[in-house]
Amino acid sequence: MTVKRIGFLLLTVLALGGCASPTAESGGDERIGGVPATSLAPEATGEIKVLASATLSEAFDLIRDDFQARNPRAFVVTAYTSNASLTRQIAGGEPPDVVATDDAAALSGVTREKAEFGSGRLTVAALTDSPAAELFVDYLSDASAQRTLIDTGVLRP
Repeated sequence: MTVKRIGFLLLTVLALGGCASPTAESGGDERIGGVPATSLAPEATGEIKVLASATLSEAFDLIRDDFQARNPRAFVVTAYTSNASLTRQIAGGEPPDVVATDDAAALSGVTREKAEFGSGRLTVAALTDSPAAELFVDYLSDASAQRTLIDTGVLRP
């Protein structure tokens, strides 16, 4: 091979190497559907029924949309009611997968483990053993969900 040919091959290899997409190891920002990709994060699937206080509807509509964008195989069904009727609705039929309220006393009869956010301003519990419900509750501690809760006034910074 001539020196020109070796130089041309070397330049071609270097140019093609620069076209490769970044990897997670190289600090690249891989994205799937506009959402950062993480191969270690579990993905929620199936339907998740959420019953929340009516005062949370604005925040939970935004959180539902963001959660579904991050978990395209999940479908979150939200229903809203007054704090006074949360316990009755939970006890009076098929319970939702997740319940959320801005009045912790409304969940006094719920024996499942509860997550509290903002010094108890928001109380959430997964009422079923659904992995997707647990992922939804965990998502509420995510920075983007917390930002939504703050921006809509549910939580105060």
